[in-house]
Amino acid sequence: MQEQDTPAVAPTYAMDEIALRAAEARRRSAWFSAQGNRTAARPVWDFNHVIAYGQSLSSGWEGWPALSVARRHDSLMIGGSVHGTNENGPRFEVAGTPAFQPLVATVMANGPKGEVLAPEAVAALPVGNAALGETVLEGALDFWRGRQLARPEGKHPGRFVATSTGVGGRTIEQLSFGQGLFERPRQAAQVAKRLAGEAGGTYGIVALLWLQGENNSVGNGTQDRRGYFDLTQALQADFNREIVQGVAGQEAMPAVFTHQVGGIYVRDATNMSIPMAQLDCAYALPDWFMVGPAYPVTEKGGHLDPNGYRWLGQQFGKVIHRVLDLGEGWKPVHPMRATLRGTQVLVDFHVPHPPLVFSPCYVRTKATSFADGGFRVTDEAGEVGVIAAAVVGEVSVLLILERAPGADAVLWYADQTKHGGYGNLRDSDPTQATRDYEFHEGSGQYPGANQPELIGKPYPLWNWCIAFRTALEPDPVPLLAGLAAMAAPNQPAGEGTNVMMPEAAEAPTEAPAVGPVPEIEPRPEVTAEEPAATAPSPQGDVALGRNEAEGTAETPAWQVLRGMAEPLPAPPVAPPTPPPARGFVAWLRRLFGGS
Repeated sequence: MQEQDTPAVAPTYAMDEIALRAAEARRRSAWFSAQGNRTAARPVWDFNHVIAYGQSLSSGWEGWPALSVARRHDSLMIGGSVHGTNENGPRFEVAGTPAFQPLVATVMANGPKGEVLAPEAVAALPVGNAALGETVLEGALDFWRGRQLARPEGKHPGRFVATSTGVGGRTIEQLSFGQGLFERPRQAAQVAKRLAGEAGGTYGIVALLWLQGENNSVGNGTQDRRGYFDLTQALQADFNREIVQGVAGQEAMPAVFTHQVGGIYVRDATNMSIPMAQLDCAYALPDWFMVGPAYPVTEKGGHLDPNGYRWLGQQFGKVIHRVLDLGEGWKPVHPMRATLRGTQVLVDFHVPHPPLVFSPCYVRTKATSFADGGFRVTDEAGEVGVIAAAVVGEVSVLLILERAPGADAVLWYADQTKHGGYGNLRDSDPTQATRDYEFHEGSGQYPGANQPELIGKPYPLWNWCIAFRTALEPDPVPLLAGLAAMAAPNQPAGEGTNVMMPEAAEAPTEAPAVGPVPEIEPRPEVTAEEPAATAPSPQGDVALGRNEAEGTAETPAWQVLRGMAEPLPAPPVAPPTPPPARGFVAWLRRLFGGS
């Protein structure tokens, strides 16, 4: 008797299975928030010092013209600028008289004898000038102090002091203890403590804003993931011992708030080693908080523009407030599990404020969207095309691939090869910024900064997904009991089978073994790439459509799965829930408007 062929059914994810995966992701996210800030110092002193250290993004390279030029609240700086007068020198030299002055943004000439530039001199600066301007400090303290003063319990007794001590174009090795540049934050702390004592107040270091990694990522210094983590761990320990304890004399150590390397500085050849090491630090180092990536905000081709620095600074202030005032835990949007089944990839994310949304990021000052949302899949044979991407279950993303990947399948987001280090995935955080986007013609702002859709509106403080690379976990079990697969409309629905869902694991205390931080392996030898002179034009750009009701960006590829995306509008003709088993495909056809 001739054996009959069994009709092929594409292995796919059922909606109930997606819902269970999303519920598990939400549980883990709740665990992150519940951990809270149990050990980091709180702002309990009369003068609470916030020190920025790192390379160019910590010191506001090209952040001109300054925008935050009017005094807000009661925060302070040392002398006439948050910057020292010699950005490249081993000593932090105060601009003007070493005394506490109201915190405002300034523009400092970048050289051995830097001076604060007048507005007319700033307006005449040539394109690409590395003058030090607006930093993340002004935006961060504006948001943070504003939230403190608005709390029902009234004004906080202490004040904030902001100092930028970083040096552009330096590796973590050059900024570490034992190198001359490490003396810059030490000297800034010494001056601030002396001034606090002269004012009759107490002094402490409440936060370190560490913005570095770009120079290592492009090949100057270590590009090894574990090596960079070890250097970062040592730098934190040295900063706490030498400066926090050695100068401030405090017992509680300050929290560290960081960004993630992105944009033109991402390197696929090293498997995103530095951005991934930065996520390792956020999981493994005490009191270490990654605010998020820098790629979504406006920039000048690597360095941010003044709105970009203040926008990112507001994000820093938001997270600082949550951690140091409200005592909450914090992790950025990042994947916790990524699985492969046939031609589908399901990725579960930690999402501070669901639902996830695809929106344009800014490449320089151009709102940019990708048809695949910034996702890329590769295997041993090369590129695997992403046909469509959709948010499902509010905290997960479902990708449809053009073929089933073979061995060594890897998922990338915000990679360099296809997306220039940018991506489109964010959450829906409703937090209101305390500053608006500004454009002043003739001030020195580049013409591209004239963006009518942004001008005069608060910076959106959504939390964006960090860049990542992770191996895809094979997930062959196709269905939950009682549900048929979401087969294509021209294919029959298969019988439901039991799925072996993993036992609910204890919430992670370290980076997940599956997800963005796999086991650290020695990277292959690579030739260091030089940073691009300008931001590359991202491939796959499409014209944006707008869902006016929700204000979210869509592309034709995403519309393929709009019916699965969140939030899901109730279709007028479809039943509110799908019938079980064999009626599932018919329900899908009705839901998507098919016959």
